[in-house]
Amino acid sequence: MSDSSFYITRRVEFHETDAAGLMHFSNFYRWMEICEHEWFRAQGIPIMRTTDEGTRYGWPRRDATCSFIRPLRLGDLVRVTASIKKVNDTSLTYAFTFEKDRAGKWTTVASGTMTTVHVKQHKEGLMEAEPFPTAVDTALNATTHLPKEINK
Repeated sequence: MSDSSFYITRRVEFHETDAAGLMHFSNFYRWMEICEHEWFRAQGIPIMRTTDEGTRYGWPRRDATCSFIRPLRLGDLVRVTASIKKVNDTSLTYAFTFEKDRAGKWTTVASGTMTTVHVKQHKEGLMEAEPFPTAVDTALNATTHLPKEINK
């Protein structure tokens, strides 16, 4: 699955910056999650769902990292590319690259990883890892010929 990738593009907005005019580090994590959610949305798969019986299914994070190379500033155009690096029965690990458009050339400004686990949460609150749905498996297999932009 290491060649499976997809991306989104965004502009840094005012509310995402700090007093120095730089994108706050926490937004890199948000953008990783947005990229993942856009992929799920593009596949027609809900990121969370609840059965009629009240059982919830979701994808909490087990691990997330980000390394920063260059700052992002208000108005910068950014491409966030996610590659699916590891697939287990219950978890997905993504690698993310953040690239800034500098006069028509994409320059890497940060990179990160995120591991998420598909879980089943019972009414009582107990969560347990659960194999992910067949629809996710199908979508992962169809993703191998990407990259493509998924938030058009």
